[in-house]
Amino acid sequence: MNRFHIVVFNYERIESFLKNFDKIRNFRPLEDRILIFDCSDNHQSQKQAALRFVNEKGWTLGKEIQIISRKNWGIDQGARIDYLSRLRETGDGPRYIWQFQEHYLDLHSHWSVWPEETPKLGGQLKNDTIPDNVEMDLDECERIYAEDPAVSIIYADRGKLGIFSHEDGTEWFYAGGANFSVRTADAIEAFRPDILNSYKAVYDGTYEWALFMELDIGRQLTRTGRDWYDLVTHHQTSNPLSLRNLEAEKQISLHQSAEPFYHPLYCKYKRRFNAVLCESPVWRKLHVFLSLWYVDLLASGSIRKLKRVLEWMGLALLAKRMRHYLAGVLRQE
Repeated sequence: MNRFHIVVFNYERIESFLKNFDKIRNFRPLEDRILIFDCSDNHQSQKQAALRFVNEKGWTLGKEIQIISRKNWGIDQGARIDYLSRLRETGDGPRYIWQFQEHYLDLHSHWSVWPEETPKLGGQLKNDTIPDNVEMDLDECERIYAEDPAVSIIYADRGKLGIFSHEDGTEWFYAGGANFSVRTADAIEAFRPDILNSYKAVYDGTYEWALFMELDIGRQLTRTGRDWYDLVTHHQTSNPLSLRNLEAEKQISLHQSAEPFYHPLYCKYKRRFNAVLCESPVWRKLHVFLSLWYVDLLASGSIRKLKRVLEWMGLALLAKRMRHYLAGVLRQE
């Protein structure tokens, strides 16, 4: 069994990760593996960059580092689902996982910085990047996990750990960009096949879905007996209440609260998610197929042509049902 999987979600920016690999300390080629899930339009260019990297290291592409081509759906959140699904299928998981976007370690490229015209944030580093002067020491992470079995997640969040407060009174943690480390056993337990398929079933090709995923991934992992460990401050906590108590005791700030505009967005997708999760496995898989098919159809520009053909064939009712599906009727809108 490998010690760590370093899982990188890439779209056309593999150099962003490779040039900052030295921020990962104590990578052991005999025990650790790098898996790059790539959905780039030019997969070969990314593969060639990875090949140059492994040659410099004296490694072998396909051994110490693997680059896995995937369909471009759901940006990095879709890649997380693909990785977890693959982990379940192969049964060849490591003890621990560090997973992040390809630019997480990169504090210099323009895609890690908010555009100057962005109100209040222009020119600042994005919160989904690693904090200043922080390195990802795999030996240290292994020690943290080994010394306290309660530690389930290790994170290093530039914007501090997020707390999302739901309208029903429940609260949970989330990490910026959903970039963090997790015990593999806890990830497998939290993200069952029915949950992964429900995420895919409510996918609609929008950035909003990705934001919902970032929040709900945190919800699935905020559970009794699973502590979150801050690699920056070295504090650990099990739930938002205990974190607030720690802040009061130490007179420090360790969290950020989700912006108000996240709440209606989250609730919209959560209603859809819950509806699909309650369906039978067969219907859930049908939802997955239809959702991915419709998103592809929309992206191809063929939907209007198909609608005209159906109406010409006298199947206007079917066309209407399709429009309703796209509007979210079957997703409990």
